[in-house]
Amino acid sequence: MTTILRNQNTNKIKVIFFSKPKFIRKVCENKKYFRYLKYEKEGLAWYNSRIKRKNNVLDYINSKNFSYIDLKFSEGQKKKFYNSIIENGNILLRAINHYVSAWPQKKIVKCHGDLTLDNIIYNKYDIKFIDWELSGLSKEVWGYDLVYLIISSVFFSYNIKKKINKKERKIFNQIWSKFFDLDINNKLLLNPISYFLNVYKKKNWKYAIRDHPNKIYPISINEEFNQILEGMIS
Repeated sequence: MTTILRNQNTNKIKVIFFSKPKFIRKVCENKKYFRYLKYEKEGLAWYNSRIKRKNNVLDYINSKNFSYIDLKFSEGQKKKFYNSIIENGNILLRAINHYVSAWPQKKIVKCHGDLTLDNIIYNKYDIKFIDWELSGLSKEVWGYDLVYLIISSVFFSYNIKKKINKKERKIFNQIWSKFFDLDINNKLLLNPISYFLNVYKKKNWKYAIRDHPNKIYPISINEEFNQILEGMIS
């Protein structure tokens, strides 16, 4: 049995689930998008080497007319990325701990590029970061993905409710305060949206935003949310 999980545009990357055996295939016939499957392959190889796991890339083909990557299916749960940080706080803390243990302690490191709760799978004992299609765009400062993740955890909820309540602000501040203990870049912590937008001026990121206009959430943040965020982190 096969199930198409993503096929919003036939010119982009199609995601197909195969049930016997269980694996995910990402396939594309548009050369413009071949690079993202290559990034996925390389990003997963790096990540699995860091967490000391067998690489879950089963097959990778990059031919003249098409490209695809087969990935071992990862069993687990996902939190709804648009739910309140109240519901998602525990998984966010687990994700922070996972990043700290997996990423090397260097100033400039590998960047996942789109680390939101939609790209995190977990169970009682384990947690994994998935969907590494943007990981080859650039290396960034240590903790970049964590800041991106935690802001996304309030932005997507805000985008639906148009407000952030006191309890949500309190949990956000409790998590955010941990970043100062982790010695994350001050410019990133004090003005994260501006920092993201400067990163997006890089050539590869410009291409990625053109190719994935709905994937990289900071470009859709409005001034109202930015002011709320500045108030919470100041």
